[in-house]
Amino acid sequence: MTDSSKKPPLDPYKDILGVDFTPERLDENLHAFVDILKEIQKLRELDLTDVHPAVIFDPTDGYDGTKS
Repeated sequence: MTDSSKKPPLDPYKDILGVDFTPERLDENLHAFVDILKEIQKLRELDLTDVHPAVIFDPTDGYDGTKS
């Protein structure tokens, strides 16, 4: 067994994001955002293959070599 396998798994909220909520507060927060998560999941399922964005970002736009 290696040293890393003896360590408990990381807590994504405390260890990764750096926030330390009580279990009750964490449950409240997760419950409050359930509807938002459902909507995000719907958006991820959309097939946008044939949909083009209204704005196309071009980082070189405006750098045509002329001074304004």
